[in-house]
Amino acid sequence: MAEVKPRCRLYLQFPAQPSAKLDAQLAEALASADTACVLLSRDEAKVDESEVGRLIDLVQCHRVACLIEDDAELAERLGADGVHLDVADPDTYTKTRSLLGASASMGAGCGLSRHDAMRLAEMGADYVAFGAAETSIDVIDQVADLIAWWAEIFVVPCVAWNIDRIGDAERLASLGADFVAPSTHIWKDASAPRVITEMASAISHVRRAA
Repeated sequence: MAEVKPRCRLYLQFPAQPSAKLDAQLAEALASADTACVLLSRDEAKVDESEVGRLIDLVQCHRVACLIEDDAELAERLGADGVHLDVADPDTYTKTRSLLGASASMGAGCGLSRHDAMRLAEMGADYVAFGAAETSIDVIDQVADLIAWWAEIFVVPCVAWNIDRIGDAERLASLGADFVAPSTHIWKDASAPRVITEMASAISHVRRAA
């Protein structure tokens, strides 16, 4: 009998400068949807460290890992579980790993590049993420090809990045994605917790042979 790989799980991206409404939506989503990780996504505005610290506590109290986008020093200072690097740059990865240590969770966005993903995986990244800032049918097809290729060859987990439609999430989970990461745009709708819960349920039922 063929071995069955672990089920695909959610990886939530969440604004590091939320509102009370978004806070409530995140808490509801964490309570109702099986979630492996929350990434606090930063924009160019200066973050309020007290707010970020509060969000880290909110996520971790649900026994979910909390990562910070592209700021290793902030992650270390506030007790986050690790960082996500937007760009698969070896020098940045090396410096970040040196600062945070071997126990920190570190992953990298590799866009649609096989070369970048292989290079970061060889360096010890805990996961690689495939996707693009704007997701189109063409991009989904490219991500699907990358996920299927990666799952066939590599042990390092892969994330399908910026996936907001449940049908796309199911497809990518069936091809071998270990995690599906909806974009931060999903939080713009009041129905975000419901959609997230439905997506978590859909991908958790996809089983694929190892």
